[in-house]
Amino acid sequence: MVAAVADHQILASIQADHRIDDASLVPHIEALLKEAGWSYPDLTNIACVVGPGGFTSLRVAVALANALSHELKIPSCGIHLSDVYRARDRDREGDRVWFHSTKKNELFIRESEAEPRCITVDDLKKTITKNIQWMGELIPEHRKIVDDVGAAEAALVPLEEILPQFLKKQTYKEQILQPWYGRGW
Repeated sequence: MVAAVADHQILASIQADHRIDDASLVPHIEALLKEAGWSYPDLTNIACVVGPGGFTSLRVAVALANALSHELKIPSCGIHLSDVYRARDRDREGDRVWFHSTKKNELFIRESEAEPRCITVDDLKKTITKNIQWMGELIPEHRKIVDDVGAAEAALVPLEEILPQFLKKQTYKEQILQPWYGRGW
């Protein structure tokens, strides 16, 4: 999602869960600002999911966030996708695991407060148990492994409900954001 967020509400947003051509990204943002009644000087900070995600998509999003932050002289923050999922967790009780498929034989995992890491499908089979609730994005092959064990998918609050408060809690500063690829690149 690309959104213009004020203190307690989303003023305008567009879904970015599909491919947005590089050339149309800035026009989308300008339309979003117009819908919110803003222009670039009205922005006070920039937040950007830095990973995981597609190699080129992350580079484009982070480069745009860095360019806006630099040119507008406003602070930014990089957010890991697992933190967004954690904020959306409705119950926050019991063991929770975040998963994100990256390749057919690999996926990212984040357990509790540990750092996200890349594991193999064989590691997934050893890690997942019935009493775990999971959240994230899995390809069908990975989802089948999780479902076959009987792990439950965590109930998530819609992003729109948590986004203003979530962004308010982030730390913004002058910095150059770096994409997170999760493999030590």
